[in-house]
Amino acid sequence: MKTISQTPRFIGIACALFSLLITGNAFSNDSHDAPAPATASAPAAPKAKVPPPAAGDDQMSKALFEKISKGSGDIVIRTGDLPAGATPSESKPVDKPKAVKAAAKPVDKDAHDVHWSYVDGPGGPENWGNLSKDNLACSKGKTQSPININIDRAVKAELAPLEFLYRPSPLSIVDNGHTVMVNYGEGSNLLVDGRQYRLVQFHFHKPSEEAINGDRTDMVAHLVHQHHDGSLVVVGVLMSTKKPSPARKSWFGDEAVKENPMIQTLWNNVPLIKGKTEMPGVIIDVNQLLPADRSYFTYMGSLTTPPCSENVLWFVMKNPIYVSEEQVKNFDRIYPMNARPLQPKGDRLIKETRGS
Repeated sequence: MKTISQTPRFIGIACALFSLLITGNAFSNDSHDAPAPATASAPAAPKAKVPPPAAGDDQMSKALFEKISKGSGDIVIRTGDLPAGATPSESKPVDKPKAVKAAAKPVDKDAHDVHWSYVDGPGGPENWGNLSKDNLACSKGKTQSPININIDRAVKAELAPLEFLYRPSPLSIVDNGHTVMVNYGEGSNLLVDGRQYRLVQFHFHKPSEEAINGDRTDMVAHLVHQHHDGSLVVVGVLMSTKKPSPARKSWFGDEAVKENPMIQTLWNNVPLIKGKTEMPGVIIDVNQLLPADRSYFTYMGSLTTPPCSENVLWFVMKNPIYVSEEQVKNFDRIYPMNARPLQPKGDRLIKETRGS
């Protein structure tokens, strides 16, 4: 009788061990391929490739293992068997369209990115006002610069002298893609009728942007100053390779124009890379860019580059400084032409200091 009563028990234990052995293998396989579980009675389906197990697969495997441990019959996993908040990993591919949208954005930006230039075309002077709403003054403004200064129409007046309170500064020079520009150090100022303007920077144009009686000189230097209230003053210093007529004579004929030492120092230190500021440890003195005779023309105008801001007070020196032809040619090799076309004078008043 004992033997008979123990046999079913032995058979039950053996079946349980055999069941665990089979399901253990199944669990081992799930940890790599993570196929969807099926009931024992369902026909075998072809094995499909699926992505590596994600967090949801690990939770399903855990639930499967707990069911096996409980010995609860058929191995079927339902949504209710998963822990609260767990979701199958198949719901993740929703993010794909976002990556496509993000990649498309830079294309639109580049398609409309036209930079201003002095060359006729989409970025040329006639289109500066269309490139940005910030540049509207370039096309809509009424007091734009540069202009032609007709000496016969200028009002001769007793004007306050310009007081150039300039001091030497360490050289900081950059080719900004439109001109060669020097950022000047603190402590140099222009005094006009008791108002003080700090010299911020100066740069060059070829040929001169402003014209005198319709003639432009070889180049011009624009010295940009700013008052503490934000208002601007620009001093234009004409640069020429030719002495005025009548030319000065010597025993050996006409005196040749010599190199301007200040200009040569700048050209020696122009950076090789556009946009890169160089500080070579050289001291310069902007006083060397000023003519000995400080008489001038004055009028209200604007910046000559975008955004073409108006209400800029202009002083154009009547007498040029002299540079050599080689110095002009060297600038020409960088910028053959970087002058804005002349703008309508309109009804603006131009004043001229009396004297030479």
